[in-house]
Amino acid sequence: MRRGFSGVAGSVCARGSRGARVRGMIVGALAVAGACGSDKNSTTTPLVATTITASSIVNAQTGVVGTALPQPVSVQVLDQNGAPLNNAVVTWTVQSGGGSVATPTTSTDASGNATVVWTLGTVAGLDSLKASIASGTSAFFTATATAGSPSAIQIKSGGTQTVTAGAQTAPMVVQVIDQFANPIANATVAWTVAGGGSLSATSTTTDSTGTTQVTLTTDPAPAVYQVIATSGSMSPVTFGITSM
Repeated sequence: MRRGFSGVAGSVCARGSRGARVRGMIVGALAVAGACGSDKNSTTTPLVATTITASSIVNAQTGVVGTALPQPVSVQVLDQNGAPLNNAVVTWTVQSGGGSVATPTTSTDASGNATVVWTLGTVAGLDSLKASIASGTSAFFTATATAGSPSAIQIKSGGTQTVTAGAQTAPMVVQVIDQFANPIANATVAWTVAGGGSLSATSTTTDSTGTTQVTLTTDPAPAVYQVIATSGSMSPVTFGITSM
């Protein structure tokens, strides 16, 4: 009887021990599965550049042709959550005006800002620049390029004329330009004549096209005249007039 009792007890205990081990394995497996599921659910969605905005403070600047704008242009890039995005690549492309940028791409800082130095083209007028991100979204800048300092005065028309003695010549037209041939408005031109006759003005001012003009009324007797136009320290130009 003791042996049978002992045997039964041993059998029950063994089964209980194995059951405990099985239950432990199941619980452990569930814990691992739960942990894996937790890691999967906590995966962070990558941040991407979604929005790019041009800074209004440095937009619509004015500068001299062929020079860098007074301030670098700047954009801010935001992610899909509307927060500033660091290390986003911004591509800069000149759209019009023929200018250039210091570098074709820049990266945003911790505040989502990226800047670039923009040099205007050599033609006076409106220049434009595009800033874009990988998503294809873009922001645009404009700038006004103004003519540089007066560089030369040139004859536009009326350079050599033959007229009847005592008659008035056709207009003698000059243009004042900068180093890139952009017209200079409001430049003062002084006029003198050698050989007689009478000029319609001894001083004129250029208009928006950089041009200004005078006429010469010749003397009654046939003669040869030289009309000289000067502006500042630039080399003067000379018109040749013959009256017959």
